Amino acid sequence: MREIFLDTREFEPPAPMQMVLSELQNMIEGQTYIHQLHRLEPTMLFNRIKPMGIEYIVKKEGDDYHIYYFYPGDKDMVRELCGV
Repeated sequence: MREIFLDTREFEPPAPMQMVLSELQNMIEGQTYIHQLHRLEPTMLFNRIKPMGIEYIVKKEGDDYHIYYFYPGDKDMVRELCGV
């Protein structure tokens, strides 16, 4: 499974949300997931993707948030790959 990595820590809103929404178009079930590195938990984005059927996992490490976006059927694989 291929990771699409986005480091959005240095961007101001709404750029991080737009970056993730743009990459969602490139995500393929069973083949890719998105790993976003952010300085906060993007709750507005979470509300936008729920109706799209996209799931996410948040892992906080120090001051950074690692957010993983994936299709529901890929949850176990993403959890294993990312150690969450």
